[in-house]
Amino acid sequence: MKETEFKTLHLQLNDRGWRLRFHDELECEFQQHYVRRYYTHMQIAGIIGLLAFLACGLLDLIWMPEMAGRTWLIRLVAGIPMGVPLLLSFWKPFKRRIGKKYMQFAICIFAVAAVGGLILISLNSLEPYNHYYFNAITVAIVMVFVLSRIQFKWGVIAAIVMWFSLNIGLIWFNPMHNKSAIIAITNYMFLGSSISALIGTFLIERSLRRNYLQSRLLSLEKHDLEESNLILQYLSAIDGLTQIANRRNLDRSLSIEWQRARRNHEPIGFIMADIDHFKIFNDTYGHQAGDECLRIVASLIKDYARRPGDLAARYGGEEFALVLSNSTAEQAGTIAEQIRKQIMETVIKYEKSVSTHITASFGVASMMPCQELNSPESLIQEADQAMYRAKKLGRNRVVVSGQPDDKVL
Repeated sequence: MKETEFKTLHLQLNDRGWRLRFHDELECEFQQHYVRRYYTHMQIAGIIGLLAFLACGLLDLIWMPEMAGRTWLIRLVAGIPMGVPLLLSFWKPFKRRIGKKYMQFAICIFAVAAVGGLILISLNSLEPYNHYYFNAITVAIVMVFVLSRIQFKWGVIAAIVMWFSLNIGLIWFNPMHNKSAIIAITNYMFLGSSISALIGTFLIERSLRRNYLQSRLLSLEKHDLEESNLILQYLSAIDGLTQIANRRNLDRSLSIEWQRARRNHEPIGFIMADIDHFKIFNDTYGHQAGDECLRIVASLIKDYARRPGDLAARYGGEEFALVLSNSTAEQAGTIAEQIRKQIMETVIKYEKSVSTHITASFGVASMMPCQELNSPESLIQEADQAMYRAKKLGRNRVVVSGQPDDKVL
């Protein structure tokens, strides 16, 4: 799945972004990202545009007070399709359900209403102020296309509607005598400014799309790197064959548990286990059967690491260790005896090998970390010595450190 996404993103980047379109799923995600990123930006641009549109009406009161009533009526009528979507964009239900999906359409309506209002105002203004409003159309186009972050597709739609509205007003409702010259000059200004603004809109959207693709790629690469680091951490802490903690992880975890037990004044139990006559078993049934034997024993021991702080680990070769938090020697010895019985009763069979049983010898120790002379190394050493005593006493038994041999479990 990730490889497919990587390929798709790279293909879109190599496409150079001239089409301004991704495949359906990626396009949907981009649009959501786009609106989420620029929603507030669009609102601010709308507020500035609406205030500028209304504020210019103050000049009508100074320049042409006799026409101010009519031009202000036009501003108020045009301000409705400008102000309604702007006000709705601040309403949370609209923003959550509708606004983010149709914000570009709302900007298009806003822009067309603003330019349409300017066209009507210019047609109802006295000379030379009507030329001022015709020129204001080009300023409005630049503001709408650049400040509002309208996308290229919607910008083209808005520009076409504006252009038709402009020419309808100039051809059918223009009262000026030099109509053809005014139409030609106004169209020249409009087309020049709108094409320039659309080119800027296109380049901005293209850049944003490429940045989005690159950010997606970086996010995927970061996620892959994090996963790789987790895998490396796992591999560095887990024995590959038995899938329990390795010696390095055991030493680190025992040190941490030792400090915790010292703070809480709790004993730590430690069990060392060694499979009896494992070399003979390995030579008799083969290395693959030996590996299966190690996996089975590891699984049985791991079942007893049940509490936070407990840890089952492969100590090395056919030796295993079990750290038991807050456990006395007697409690750890009881658990070691339970494991010993389970191992002895487990049938070991690998493919066509003859079914057989194995046994293990156990050494048990427990210490209070709060005592100054104690250390994790001394705990391991005591359990290890107890395990070798178990082997000398005939194997397949549990020896608890500090207890006489006649109390062997």
